[in-house]
Amino acid sequence: MKTGRPLKIMNSGVVKLIAFASCIAIATSTVLAWGEHTTLRIIQTQTMLIRHKATELQRRVAENNAKIFFSQLTPEKKQEFRKKKIKTVLIRTVRSKETSPQAKDVRMRYSVEGESLIDDYAYEFQNPLQAGTIAKTTSVEAEYVGM
Repeated sequence: MKTGRPLKIMNSGVVKLIAFASCIAIATSTVLAWGEHTTLRIIQTQTMLIRHKATELQRRVAENNAKIFFSQLTPEKKQEFRKKKIKTVLIRTVRSKETSPQAKDVRMRYSVEGESLIDDYAYEFQNPLQAGTIAKTTSVEAEYVGM
C-alpha cells in the first residue's frame, strides 16, 4: 500500500503540471490569434482606403462638385447631419496618375459646417460608394457620401 500512495501524489502533481501547461498553451495561442487578427484587420483597412496628396485638378473638380452638393443641401438635411453627428462629406473627384488601378472611387473630404475642404488628400476606395449613405473611413466620425 505504501507504493500506491506516492503514485497517487505523483499522478496528482503530473495532472497539475499538465493542466498548467495546457493553460499556458491555450493563452499563448489566443494571444497569437488576436495579434494575427489585428494585423490582418490593419492590412485590410490600409488596402480598403488609400490616400495620396490631391492634384490641382482633383481639388478643382471636388470643389465644383462640392458647390453643387452644398447648393442642393436643404436646411433640414443639415439638421439631420447634426443629429447624426456627421461633420464631413465625401465628395467625388477624378483619378490622377497617383490613383491605384484597383481604386473604384476617388473622393475628398469636406466640412458640412464650413463647406470647405478638410485636408489636401484624395481618398481611394476599392468599392464604389453609394451617394446618400454613411461611411466610416480614417476618422472616428461618420462621413456622409455625397455626389
